[in-house]
Amino acid sequence: MSQCPFHYTDYRCTDLGAINRFIDAFPLALITSTADGRFCSSHIPLLRNPDGSLFGHVDRRNPQFEARTPLEAQLVFMGPSSYVPPEGYRHRQLPTWNYLAVHMHARIQVLDQAPETLAILERTAERLAHHSSTYRVDPHDPRVVANLPHILGLAIEPLQVEGRFKLSQDKREEDRDAALDWFIEAQGRDLRGLLEHLKAFANPTTRGDAHAHRPD
Repeated sequence: MSQCPFHYTDYRCTDLGAINRFIDAFPLALITSTADGRFCSSHIPLLRNPDGSLFGHVDRRNPQFEARTPLEAQLVFMGPSSYVPPEGYRHRQLPTWNYLAVHMHARIQVLDQAPETLAILERTAERLAHHSSTYRVDPHDPRVVANLPHILGLAIEPLQVEGRFKLSQDKREEDRDAALDWFIEAQGRDLRGLLEHLKAFANPTTRGDAHAHRPD
């Protein structure tokens, strides 16, 4: 199982620095794999190690990981998205839908030892804690002790990864900037720093107004 290579080159990104920054900002992954002729999908937050691998944890009852054997899967990290109407541009354009995502083909190792799982829980809580939160996993907390046997750890090795950052890079510069302003306003929070960074790693071109509408 491998990724389908199709995607518009204007929006593809293979720069690992940009991809890693995106995953750090949007760590919730959709993990899809096959087992016994059926598709299984789970939404799991995954965090990066310094070497580029990732880690996470799941409920032991999750049927996607019940075999406890290594599996290959397709992971999709989704960021914000928004409809951009003609009014979102400076020049006459057709509407489109802009979005941010990272697609990853990966190998997943299921970890079923309490010390490994506990370490993942500790690192997850520390990494995801809000700046005002003091919570850390206490291995002696009765709630942690009771829940630990019901959790599996995940160790993930990326095999192939690409960003798909669609931010109207196929339009002329003033229209790209206008669409970015519309996109940011639609999110209800300031994502400009991240979006400007990601936009730079695609292949922006200057084209005329008659550029064909792209559905994705």
